[in-house]
Amino acid sequence: MRKSQSSISRLLFERMEIVLMPRFGSGIKFSVYPLLLILILLAWLAVTVYAVFIASKNIDYEIVKADNKVMKTKFAMIAEELSRNRKYIEMSQKTDEQMRQMLGMKGGKHVNRPFEGSEEINFKEMLAKEAKDIDEEQINQYLKDTTELAQARLASFQEIAWFYANQKNISDSTPSIKPATDAVITSGFGYRLSPFGSFIASFHKGLDFAGKPNSRIRVTADGVVRHAGWAQGYGQAVLVDHGFGYSTLYGHLADIKVKAGDVVKRGQFIANMGTTGRSTGVHLHYEVWKDGTPVNPRSYF
Repeated sequence: MRKSQSSISRLLFERMEIVLMPRFGSGIKFSVYPLLLILILLAWLAVTVYAVFIASKNIDYEIVKADNKVMKTKFAMIAEELSRNRKYIEMSQKTDEQMRQMLGMKGGKHVNRPFEGSEEINFKEMLAKEAKDIDEEQINQYLKDTTELAQARLASFQEIAWFYANQKNISDSTPSIKPATDAVITSGFGYRLSPFGSFIASFHKGLDFAGKPNSRIRVTADGVVRHAGWAQGYGQAVLVDHGFGYSTLYGHLADIKVKAGDVVKRGQFIANMGTTGRSTGVHLHYEVWKDGTPVNPRSYF
């Protein structure tokens, strides 16, 4: 054991001769302790490792810095697009007002709702700040308000669409044309003397159109046929339910072209003019009912 320690001590502390011999000229000779060489080597190794560590940290920093710049640029582009889209949403309010005006529609729950709560944000200036100086609450409020504005505008347009569809259905279901274009009105709506020779006044619930035999009769609004066939006093008749409280009746027909349950459209050919039932000649008896009460058909064409 002692012999081994002595050998290590001699190896570390005895001078060793080092000779550097160039190809030409005289050589260089010097002596040095092995321990010193080891220490120098260790120091060089430590410096090298430290330098590599510092260099890698600088590289990581530059990479992160570059990534941050790219992310800021992307965020700025997103923010700019968001600001532009919000302006479009705010501009759509004018369209909302114009549509309601054209449709004669009153203001609804969502119409022209004032937008309050957040100011327009200059994202370019905000993102140029340090992360600690960026007001996250302000951004979140801006995004929340923009979302609420978009939802309110969507709800308003849905309200307009519903109103338009409903109004269109009402318009399509309201009698608005003459049932017999090539005929003349021979008896009006209201009280009249009986056409069968009696001097007793009776209430006439519709209009009588006189025309040529087999003149075409057309339905005056969209609806569903509820009856097509014989009806007491009306002869061959067609009753059409139009919805929204409207119904029409066509009496004294010949050659009915529809049946109960058929869906009909305004202007559709449904029968020929005849003289069936209690009739004094070829004509069409036409009635319009609103909410269960007969009304003057003249108001509907």
